[in-house]
Amino acid sequence: MQEHVFSAYDSIQCTPSATYGLDKQKFRNWNPYVNRPMTLPEALAESCDTYFYEIGNRFYEGGAESRVRMQQWAHKFGFGQPTGLDIGQEADGLVPTPEWRKRTFKSDWDRAWNPGDSIQLAIGQKDLLVTPLQMAAFYAMLANGGNLVKPYLVSDVEQAGGKGSPRVVLRRFAAAPPRSAGVDPEALRAVQDGLYAATHSANGTSSGVFGNFAVPISGKTGTAEKVVQLPGYPAGHLEDQSWWCGWGPSESARLVVCALIENGGHGSSAAAPAALKVFERFFNVEAPQATLVDTD
Repeated sequence: MQEHVFSAYDSIQCTPSATYGLDKQKFRNWNPYVNRPMTLPEALAESCDTYFYEIGNRFYEGGAESRVRMQQWAHKFGFGQPTGLDIGQEADGLVPTPEWRKRTFKSDWDRAWNPGDSIQLAIGQKDLLVTPLQMAAFYAMLANGGNLVKPYLVSDVEQAGGKGSPRVVLRRFAAAPPRSAGVDPEALRAVQDGLYAATHSANGTSSGVFGNFAVPISGKTGTAEKVVQLPGYPAGHLEDQSWWCGWGPSESARLVVCALIENGGHGSSAAAPAALKVFERFFNVEAPQATLVDTD
């Protein structure tokens, strides 16, 4: 939105599939039965792949400088680098760029940045790699109004007191101050609206899990395909990695949860119910029985 590639409340057609590139490659929506215009909040709520394919293609069609804009924003949001967790041993993840492809691959075909690279990057697929901690930090930014936070595990170092004496704090570790991600407040509000609709609107992909929970929760399902070699399956077999990330309460966040269930299926079938259990325990509120909705 801040690159003026699209506007949150101008409609883009959500179609069962879309065709791009000189080779007329077809890219499919997870829901083959939807075919109607959507705004950004609607597309987030219903997880319309073809809506975001169109945005990714617009970045590609904008030329060489435009083809790295999504990645530049991703780096601003903390992807492609460790979050700085105090216990270390974090994976960097990967935010692919045209230059990365040139450095990494040898054949001209593999080294080229094609429309499909931008298109699939727009829904978090293909070469993109992220960690659950990076996603949690990103959702914290969405929840708190646009400030990036640095996660930390150690609060203080204490020494036990002797014979009933209180513990002695030897050293305290304060959180690093948040820093602005440079997000336009109106653009952020459009995303927040979409993530609330994803958990509460009739067609929201995790509304069946969170829609009737007493604490208003905002967040989104995700389904990431990954090659997993399993006995009896051919090489290149894909399994779905189940994701759900979000926060609550929606308007005054106290807790961010990011759940990843490897080989778990669609986002709402495994990760969203797991995240709900964390919210139930944190808020000490039991959720009513979940209902099934069509989800990615």
